[in-house]
Amino acid sequence: MIRTAVAFALAVAALVPSGNAVGQERGTIVGVVAEAGGGPLAAAHVELVESHRSETTGVDGSFAFTGVLPGTHTLKVQRIGYAPRQVVVQVNGSGPAEVRIELQVAAVQFEEIVVTGTITSRAGQDVLSPTSVVAAAELERKLDATIAATLADEPGVAVTGMGPATARPVIRGMGGDRIVMLEDGVRSGDMSSTSADHAVAIDPLTAQRLEVVRGPMSLLYGSSALGGVVNVVREEVPRTVPDHFHGAVVAQAQSVNTGGTIGGFGVVPIGRWAARFEGSGRASGDVSTPAGTLDNTDTRAFNLAAGIGRRIGTAHFGGSYRFFDSRYGIPDGAHEHHDGDGEEEEEEAHAHNVHVEMRRHSARAELDLHDVALFEEIEITGSYTNYTHREIEEGGEIGTEFFQDVAGLNVLARHGGLGPISTGAVGFSAQYRDIETGGELSTPSTRDYSAAVFVVEEVGTGPLRLQAGARYDFARYEPRGTTSIDVGGVLVPVRDREFGAFSGSLGLLYEVSDPVRIGVSVARAYRTPDFNELYTSGPHLAANSFDVGDPELEAEIGTGIDAFVRYRGSRLQAELAAFRNQLDGYVFPSSRGRTVEGADGLPLFQYTNEDARFVGIEGGLDWSVTERLVLEATGSIVRAEFTNDRAPIPVFEDGDTTFVEASRHPPLIPPANGRLALRYETPDWFAGVGGRFAAKQDRTGDFEEPTAAYAIADLTAGVRFLRGGRLHTVTLRVDNLFDTEYRDHLSRIKEIMPQPGIGVSVLYRLSF
Repeated sequence: MIRTAVAFALAVAALVPSGNAVGQERGTIVGVVAEAGGGPLAAAHVELVESHRSETTGVDGSFAFTGVLPGTHTLKVQRIGYAPRQVVVQVNGSGPAEVRIELQVAAVQFEEIVVTGTITSRAGQDVLSPTSVVAAAELERKLDATIAATLADEPGVAVTGMGPATARPVIRGMGGDRIVMLEDGVRSGDMSSTSADHAVAIDPLTAQRLEVVRGPMSLLYGSSALGGVVNVVREEVPRTVPDHFHGAVVAQAQSVNTGGTIGGFGVVPIGRWAARFEGSGRASGDVSTPAGTLDNTDTRAFNLAAGIGRRIGTAHFGGSYRFFDSRYGIPDGAHEHHDGDGEEEEEEAHAHNVHVEMRRHSARAELDLHDVALFEEIEITGSYTNYTHREIEEGGEIGTEFFQDVAGLNVLARHGGLGPISTGAVGFSAQYRDIETGGELSTPSTRDYSAAVFVVEEVGTGPLRLQAGARYDFARYEPRGTTSIDVGGVLVPVRDREFGAFSGSLGLLYEVSDPVRIGVSVARAYRTPDFNELYTSGPHLAANSFDVGDPELEAEIGTGIDAFVRYRGSRLQAELAAFRNQLDGYVFPSSRGRTVEGADGLPLFQYTNEDARFVGIEGGLDWSVTERLVLEATGSIVRAEFTNDRAPIPVFEDGDTTFVEASRHPPLIPPANGRLALRYETPDWFAGVGGRFAAKQDRTGDFEEPTAAYAIADLTAGVRFLRGGRLHTVTLRVDNLFDTEYRDHLSRIKEIMPQPGIGVSVLYRLSF
């Protein structure tokens, strides 16, 4: 795969014209970035948009671009603590074009461009789905050990997992592979969506920004993205050539788990190429809670990446490689507990002490071509991931083992105006996956193939924009090595399965006034069952469960409607959304109580189809009450229930079978929750206080216990300063300020231990 990508890149380099304007005299842009009404600003990022070049201002705020072709050029300037700005500069070749760019102090950083869930990158207020972006200063304040923990305060987002290392986002009550995890628009290729004890193989430390698009995104990202998409944007394959070496070094320490992290990245020009290098390491011990230590939650992770890119004329191509290695513990129910007399006692749940080792190698190749026939741009991305996952029990035995190879190809062709159509895209995607299994888990090794074609078109460029799209997906699963599965006492043959269906959407965005947009969309989405939902059968000790698939499962069909109102002003950013999703054939692990014989004393979970409905409201705002004082607020509520008549659930105990009434509610649905915070911010320092809250959750699934309401407080503070012309940032965060004991309803271990107690986090970032 890597050799093919290199050969492909060399061929493109030989065939694509250089794009240099022969005989044209080139000019220079020289300028200064300064605070409005104040002095120069060092460490500001200046991008020459059309030429895909960038530079960082020096101590005197100066920058320069040489060898610039005559014509009109756009400069985009960004600096933490200030509102971003774009200016247009005219270069005529007769002399340097001089410009002074003044930035306004801004306590709220409004992200201008969103790339996820759009036909092409566009301003945040013009995205046709409810969207959140965490970047710049906000990302530094919220950065945590996992993507899910970093995004936990975003509207509609909750966190599930079996301890901190396995945290995975849940959006609008949906989890698993209904939430698609991307790195620069490409699926991560791990197995985090298949089980609660599987971690996401993405470290957020070096991310430029995190984008969350809520609601069905099946048209652009595949048939499973019913809940939404999380995209970690790094620009692994550099698209901008810096005029000199730049990057960042980041270090973070956390007290709640005695953890530490250090890493960084750098982008360096090599002639007309840009190369990006990245590395990070992370280690932590067991997590402390108000009730004691949560044993076996230690982690360590190591991450390396390298990418290279070049732009020749209007074409861009490049490739990257990433290595990720991690080892983490799964809480086994044995923990230290201190009673009221300070005496220590040991409490036991199940006695399995499991560590997970996972390793991911991934490579990608990209080619962007512009102005090809009817298309303004054609993006071709090829990717390959090799993933290894081992669950190691006490004594060193391997309990469960997965080996996964995934190869994918994505083609997206964008076009401009065609008659009444203002813009649109057609695309094709294909994926091959080979999974080999081992250990005690009886899931058969499986190959699967999938392919899809889609089209998305928009009409209108004025106040009203309409978007319509359609997609057809095909998937085939080929299990090997298992003949049948015991499904409720009936042996069901394991066989090849094929799925195929159309999905589509229709949406509109209306500009009521310059800062106000309203949007409505309806969608029909489609999801195939995954291989483990079809074929698994056996104990999964790390997840403390005995899982049984069903080879006859049907595909999920989702029909939903979304509506939102969005405000983007100079001092206020707000969005409120409501949704209703009907999922016919919703696949979930239905609890079957406990059994001794046949399930080793583990809870038995049977994957099954039911019809379900998810309804909810979510919203958030950032308001600059004054130039320095910012109010932040988010809130989310989702109600889920089964809409079909459910059969009584058999419970097996000591060889006897009894039946209990099935719940009307799916399991692991987050309660109403939100966050409120007040922050005072200047360009040089900030301080804030906030609180997170959740209501009681008593709308529980089968055999699921309710959780009580809670409210916890947190503090943030930080400073920014210049040394040697480089920007240094130190951020302090105190979580669970009063060491409150509370239990998150989505935690898979809430019956063992509460959530982490008071924790202090210190983050240092050097930008150069």
